[in-house]
Amino acid sequence: MEKGSININEIIKCLSLVATTIHENPRQALKDLRRIGAEVDNNIPYRDGHSIRVTDYSIAIGQELGFSDQELLTLEVAALLHDFGKIGIDEQILLQPRKLTDAEKVEISMHVMRGYYMLAGFSEMIEALKGVRTHHEWYDGSGYPEGLIKSEIPLIGRIIAVTDAYDAMTSERPYRKAFSKKIAINELKRMASHQFDPAIVKIFIKVLEKKESIKRSN
Repeated sequence: MEKGSININEIIKCLSLVATTIHENPRQALKDLRRIGAEVDNNIPYRDGHSIRVTDYSIAIGQELGFSDQELLTLEVAALLHDFGKIGIDEQILLQPRKLTDAEKVEISMHVMRGYYMLAGFSEMIEALKGVRTHHEWYDGSGYPEGLIKSEIPLIGRIIAVTDAYDAMTSERPYRKAFSKKIAINELKRMASHQFDPAIVKIFIKVLEKKESIKRSN
């Protein structure tokens, strides 16, 4: 399959197979999901591994929180598929260097519910789909699509909100250069209690510091 072209029916078929094995053989299901996540990344604008990085960051937070294997599985599914609804959005909207019009902002914001409804038939993934649906909700209630506030937002949604934003900030985009890790972390801190759950921000910074420490020691 060429970069930028996607057979959505093929991906849905793969997801159907994953859904039937996700509890019977989670290791194989996750292996297949990682492949699907990479395919999604390869077929939406940017194509830079965003979903995989968000997944790895999210799992690290889940581990710090003491998630069970089943909870980590749910989190991984949600993170891998969080941008599924961006498939089919006009690349000219996502790749343009200028400020978005109001209509274009609405089009992009619709990717949350588009992804949720595209995946809603997979009842085996229903808990994970809550993360897909809520990763753009804001902790202060000013996010979308439902304006949920604080603990109304499922924990996996609050986790992906942080990791998604951090990876977006530290990745280069057509309309700006990548932020340094320091600037991105400061932005997370600044928006804690507004956009992000402050407890999740604190844990994520701990994860990044631990990662940096390991990197320096190697």
